[in-house]
Amino acid sequence: MRNLPPWVWLLMALVFGATATFMALGWMKKASQRLATPPPALTATVVVAAKDVDAANALRADQLTVLQWPQASSPKGGFAKIEDVTGRVAVLPIGAGEPILEPKLAPQGTPAGLTALVSPEKRAITVKVDEASGVAGFVVPNNRVDVMVTIDRQPFSEDPVARKVLDNLRVLGTGQKIIERQPDGKPQVVPTVTLEVTPAEGERLSLAAHGGRISLALRGQKDDLPVLTAGLSLSQLYKEGGRPVVEAESKTEKVAARAPAVEVLRRVKRESVSF
Repeated sequence: MRNLPPWVWLLMALVFGATATFMALGWMKKASQRLATPPPALTATVVVAAKDVDAANALRADQLTVLQWPQASSPKGGFAKIEDVTGRVAVLPIGAGEPILEPKLAPQGTPAGLTALVSPEKRAITVKVDEASGVAGFVVPNNRVDVMVTIDRQPFSEDPVARKVLDNLRVLGTGQKIIERQPDGKPQVVPTVTLEVTPAEGERLSLAAHGGRISLALRGQKDDLPVLTAGLSLSQLYKEGGRPVVEAESKTEKVAARAPAVEVLRRVKRESVSF
């Protein structure tokens, strides 16, 4: 090869140089593509509600679906398989597209119905209300209410009283109860509210419902402090600060009452002189 003419050496150098340049350009192109393309995001499978689910209902497979959720923001307490939550009972309403989380479900094996919503050591009791005393339909499950009772029976028939008897009760549900038929033959529908109470609170609520008319006072979402009240009678309602309202005296009588007076004796006559 030492006897090759110079032009051959020049040609070989050009070929090798072009090949090296082509290979370098290809490597640089692939490297730039790797830098420009972000790595695929890590995702996790999360079970979500495909339809709205009401509280106290068991989850069905047709109400559920799975989504790929960014792993970095995957909800805690979620599920990856539909079969893991099928048959579990929702203790809170779940909206379509909302992840199914363990805190929103009753313990495994809990049957569907109101019993799934009642907390341990609590009871559910239903009371009859009307549209006005039931806060005009604005009370919904998981609201908190105070219970008032108004009594106008003996011994309060002449002076009815009202008093708050229970604080901060959780609403489990609202509904309607069909009772005896009216004289025109139509059934009478009465609104009802189901509240979560302790056994002692249930006794107070039952007695209050028996002795008077129940009213509900809706609490704010973050208001859970108890409030002490002494109750109020109808006669007290028309008093100021618990004292009878005294009719206004005439201006002359007020001035006379405030003016200082001196008693003066003139011979046999006694006079009172005001200043």
